[in-house]
Amino acid sequence: MLSDQDKYPLTVGMYTLLSNGSGQPVLYVLAMLGAALSIVALVALRLFPQRFWRMDLISGGHEE
Repeated sequence: MLSDQDKYPLTVGMYTLLSNGSGQPVLYVLAMLGAALSIVALVALRLFPQRFWRMDLISGGHEE
């Protein structure tokens, strides 16, 4: 759906990188680095707002 490679998601970009230059060990290192960065970003996005969700759940449970 995206024709501009600059707008590819990280996972699609990694797949494209590996499929275009298969057999080159340097690309596997870059792909592993990209996978690690994407996992770290997802974990950070999950853990950071969690404290706000907990405060909202706790404050919403009190009846006045």
